[in-house]
Amino acid sequence: MAGTLEPEPFAELDEGNVIQYAEQRLFGGIIDSLGTHIERKKALAEPTRYSILYLLYEYGEISRKRLVSETGRDSNDLQHHLNDLLDTNLIAKIPAPEDADGRKTYYRITTLGKQEIASDIEHIVGGHAHENRFKTLGDPELVGGMSDGDDRRQALVVGDEEEIETLGDRHSDLRARRIDFQRVISQE
Repeated sequence: MAGTLEPEPFAELDEGNVIQYAEQRLFGGIIDSLGTHIERKKALAEPTRYSILYLLYEYGEISRKRLVSETGRDSNDLQHHLNDLLDTNLIAKIPAPEDADGRKTYYRITTLGKQEIASDIEHIVGGHAHENRFKTLGDPELVGGMSDGDDRRQALVVGDEEEIETLGDRHSDLRARRIDFQRVISQE
């Protein structure tokens, strides 16, 4: 078989360097690094920051004023959380849309942020079942035809009782698998 040989995958482990092993196996110096990946996970380990990122996942983009309103946090407290999300490239500041108030600050979720939340949804709900469960939220300042008084929280969209039962079965199956896995691990 022609081609280049992959470096010995366990050389780092043989030398007792598990961090380098994980870095090479997961990222290979191409996509990301273990350090920046861990920093993103640390940022998301705080409930307020995770919730802000989830809110941005649903909104897509949102004004700082709306974030203050939705989180119940004052602007200064919110800034600390936003800075951590900005520093880890999970969200980005964006210019005000043309038809919006240019004096306000706006944020959007980045591709990395979307991947983090989508991955969690995938693991919690399973499959693509989550795609039709929620309508998208819209910041009235950014969505044409909505006023600040409009209800921007849309109702849960679940097709029928069969779909609810399917989601319940999926949840029960995942719970049973986790219990089985924990049982096997505890026996080792």
